[in-house]
Amino acid sequence: MDSFVEVPGAKTASVFAYSAAAVGVAGVLTLGAMFAIEVPKGGPFVFGTINDATGAVFNVLVIPVILQVHKRLPESRWNGPLKWITVGACAAGAASSALLVFKVLDFTPSTVVSVAAITVQAAWFLVANNKLRSVDRYPRELAQLGRFIGGALLVGLPVAGLGYLIPGPEWLKYVVMGAGFVAGSASWVAWPYWYFKAGRFLRHKGAVQPAGGAPMGRPEPA
Repeated sequence: MDSFVEVPGAKTASVFAYSAAAVGVAGVLTLGAMFAIEVPKGGPFVFGTINDATGAVFNVLVIPVILQVHKRLPESRWNGPLKWITVGACAAGAASSALLVFKVLDFTPSTVVSVAAITVQAAWFLVANNKLRSVDRYPRELAQLGRFIGGALLVGLPVAGLGYLIPGPEWLKYVVMGAGFVAGSASWVAWPYWYFKAGRFLRHKGAVQPAGGAPMGRPEPA
């Protein structure tokens, strides 16, 4: 029988997770409002600016959560690089959005950095949660949701880009872009919910893992 030890910082990370979930919901709502109200009119982009600000805060808040959840991964030589690349992407995304809000960075370079940061985080969601599906005492439902978020975004972004670039009739471009948009949007909307569920897990269930961080057996139901 495995012996279990407390994972330091789980309850603190749960506070960050709940905060990230709330800020993430605000980000989803302001992004939707921007496209629904401001984009058709060509501005002014008040909701857009609020969305950029929430993006900066969100990227900072998720770092402790990612670090805490990452501790539960089965040992692997790639754990360290995956962790620090993801944390670096979060920091870059936060800085990019903040610089855009304060008009230090233009929209295009800021968007490039933000999309790159989101893509790296999506890769972490997919890889980490895929591994966590086989970890004891990590909710399978949470792992499956995280894997869906990462996979949907990593599929949706290139499909939408392909739709924009491919030659051919307009209807084909719209169909391909629409498919990518639907996949990416589903991921984006579910993103804050994962942090809410992660906060609940870290607060109530997430205080223990096997001593030594060894790989564990099948998870218990969430």
